Amino acid sequence: MMASGPSPRPPSRRVGHGELLAALADPTRRQLLDLLTEQPRSASDLARRVDISRQAVSKHLTALEGVALVHGARVGREVVFDLRPEGLGPLADWVATTSVAWERRLDRMQQALDES
Repeated sequence: MMASGPSPRPPSRRVGHGELLAALADPTRRQLLDLLTEQPRSASDLARRVDISRQAVSKHLTALEGVALVHGARVGREVVFDLRPEGLGPLADWVATTSVAWERRLDRMQQALDES
């Protein structure tokens, strides 16, 4: 269970979809996020579940914290990381906007084909 205390601060700047895609491009980071969907975990616990060192896990968690996808909070002597699904908001917005744009393009192409 996470320690009570101040809620996680939002990032000081808006994270763009490109930064999120870059962070999610790494399969190890996706694996860590998958593990964090189950429950909050420390870097040591995550390292036991993936095939990399605790230091490597920490570097990946720092990258994920940098794009607001995870948040770490001190619990006793460890830092426990939790998923921040709201951090995917900019990426979800971009996907929705891009999807609408492609639908419009495809509709125009279909219309042009129907008219020819």
